Amino acid sequence: MTSSSAAARASTLGSREAELARIESELSTQESRLAEQLTRAQAEAAALSTRLEGVKAALAQAHQDPEADPQVGEQASRLQAARVPALSVDAAREKALEAREKALEARKRVGVEAQAALRIQQEQLAQVTRAVADAESALRQQVEASSARTRARQEASTRAQQEAARVRQAELARAATQAQARGEAVPAMPGPARTSSAEGVEARRNGRVRMHTSIDMRSDSNFFTGFSMDISEGGVFIATVDAVPRGTQVELDFTLPGGRPMKVTGVVRWVREANSRTPELMPGVGVQFTGLPHEVASVISSFVTTRDPMFYPD
Repeated sequence: MTSSSAAARASTLGSREAELARIESELSTQESRLAEQLTRAQAEAAALSTRLEGVKAALAQAHQDPEADPQVGEQASRLQAARVPALSVDAAREKALEAREKALEARKRVGVEAQAALRIQQEQLAQVTRAVADAESALRQQVEASSARTRARQEASTRAQQEAARVRQAELARAATQAQARGEAVPAMPGPARTSSAEGVEARRNGRVRMHTSIDMRSDSNFFTGFSMDISEGGVFIATVDAVPRGTQVELDFTLPGGRPMKVTGVVRWVREANSRTPELMPGVGVQFTGLPHEVASVISSFVTTRDPMFYPD
């Protein structure tokens, strides 16, 4: 039986029970009034029977008087056969009582059956509830395990990217040291891809300084870890293969060599994608500082003045 048909049947049974209860209430009221009428009728019949017997006795005594009125004899003869009718409803009441007793027994049986059905339904509900809870727990474990595997893959990928960036930077640093030892021109370290001459002028004005330090970069919706290779009073270059769109607001956590950890905000101004034709240029993003606190700006400025700035050709 479907839930809709079961609900319809339950509604029908409820309507029938309500109608029977109404009829039973009306019958109970009628039975009460009838019982009162029967009691009065029996009392009146008893009183009339006593009165009749008294009149008969008085007429019989009066009829013995020789001078009695002839009508007395006529009245005595008339009342001689008179009887007060008996009210007999005991048989009907007996039948009614038997019917009520049977109905009560039937209702008791229904109550016992309903209680048994209720216990069975409660046990079945408990079994279904436990099954649903077990299934929900299994689903949560599956989701958590899947999320853990995804995080592990992402962390492994990030570590691999960081290691590749460190290896590449170390190779470039060794090449620069060897060239300097041989007295050759130091090859230019990878810097930001210029999008316009104005950006090149700004880079020279800010005097970017190359450095080796890990920097965590977090945006509102993603967390990125890159390898910093260039920093300046105006901004910093983050070597990373994670795509960060231009205009993204970011937070930077980094530590200058020998300095204290710093937290600054910035915005991505340019992006350099990986290019197989120029493998020596590491992919990354250029982040311009925004709202740089005065004390942080002073620390960065002091750091820059202790290093020889390297300018990039136009």
